[in-house]
Amino acid sequence: MIDSEGSADQYHPIDINILDKNSNLAFNIFSKVQGASEDRYILYASKEPRYRDKVRELLQSSELMEELYIHEEDLVLYFEHATDSLREYIINSTASPEKKMAKVYDLSRDVTHQFFEANSSPEILRGSGQVVELMEKCLDNNELGFHGLTRIMEKDYYTYTHSINVGLYCMTFALKIGMPADEVHELGLGGMLHDVGKSGIPKEIINKKGALTDEEFETIKSHTNNGVEVIRELGCYGEKVIQMVGQHHEKYNGGGYHQGLIGEDISLFARICKLTDVYDALTTRRSYKKSLKAIEALTIMKSKMGNEFDPKLLNSFIRMMGPEG
Repeated sequence: MIDSEGSADQYHPIDINILDKNSNLAFNIFSKVQGASEDRYILYASKEPRYRDKVRELLQSSELMEELYIHEEDLVLYFEHATDSLREYIINSTASPEKKMAKVYDLSRDVTHQFFEANSSPEILRGSGQVVELMEKCLDNNELGFHGLTRIMEKDYYTYTHSINVGLYCMTFALKIGMPADEVHELGLGGMLHDVGKSGIPKEIINKKGALTDEEFETIKSHTNNGVEVIRELGCYGEKVIQMVGQHHEKYNGGGYHQGLIGEDISLFARICKLTDVYDALTTRRSYKKSLKAIEALTIMKSKMGNEFDPKLLNSFIRMMGPEG
């Protein structure tokens, strides 16, 4: 056994079931050993070429049960490997679209969790485009729809799972109203990334159960501008994605933030994002509120919040979120 180097917070759990166990390992894998004073991370599988055959045999073993980890410097390599493996599965597997999307959902949850909860570098978000491409492949045949997606989505609200849900809702809505493929892709990306600015906001404010103070609300509001800065610095996303990040809290009749835009001055993509953002927030559980049923959420959006949304888009969204049939 070889002890790892670095602190415990530099090691991140991985989903071993996502890995292609027949390909060459591009990163070291570690197991955790609990010590008297602190946990230690032990080399479990080496990426060195001389161990390739032994590593493949080990990873293919049916006895592989323990939780495994990688060092944070290999996160990007891990997600690239997992994405390639899932792409092969989606193309060649005879599994149902729901099962395929469930695996992609798990991967996207892992990517966004590392960013929001583990304080990983924003560079981790560069893989979002490939994840959205996998989602598109799962949605190609239009079998899933809104109701199929809700059976896969996380029901408890976390910033990272909420982001994935919003991205998937945006894509499905865009497909339903006949938007071109490139715009469906951009909407998926923008939905997944719309709340990236919250990564810099203290967790105690984001997760606060009671009413926010004026100062705390101003801090929350800063996430749209902060998110735009993060996305622009990455330099790999287009203006439509940036508009979704910066404008998803604008209100159709005015009074939103930060720019105070009105009507069609708000990007079409941001208007769609606002619909799906609010809908998912209402229909997922939080520690201080229960989740609403679809009809309850849509009723609130129409009767109490209608002036916040593009009315044509809202009506289309309500029709598509109606009874399964």
